[in-house]
Amino acid sequence: MTAKVKAIVAFLPTVLRLLFGVMLLFSGWTGLHRPDLAGWLAEQINKALAAGTPFGFYQGFLRAVVVPHFGLFAALVTVGEFLSGLSILFGAGHRLGAAVITFQFVNYGLLGGPTGMLSHGIMIALVIIPVFFHSARRFGVDRWLYARWPTARIW
Repeated sequence: MTAKVKAIVAFLPTVLRLLFGVMLLFSGWTGLHRPDLAGWLAEQINKALAAGTPFGFYQGFLRAVVVPHFGLFAALVTVGEFLSGLSILFGAGHRLGAAVITFQFVNYGLLGGPTGMLSHGIMIALVIIPVFFHSARRFGVDRWLYARWPTARIW
């Protein structure tokens, strides 16, 4: 493999990281500017519960914890998407941003049942791939953070 091909292959996880960063940033930004975010989240979760799509154990969690606190969870989801998008897009604390959004994707998958878990499992894989290739250490703020603090596990 030539040096040029190696450089292109090394950059592919970065392209994937940038695309996900933009997607998450846009999703979070849209949520931050949604006038009735908690109402929208309540509608989505209630539809899923009425249809019986969430896994059984997760339905109990939704009813006992999430439903009584829609406002809090709406804010957490939106801020999590927005900050993860910033982190992943700029490669600043990329591993932390990927961990946060992976946690959210697992919860989205549990909400959607087996079909949701499959589709969000694919999203999780696509978020994690750039982490394994250290794409933010090559092309991102983490490059300088890693040079300064190489033992910190967050980059």
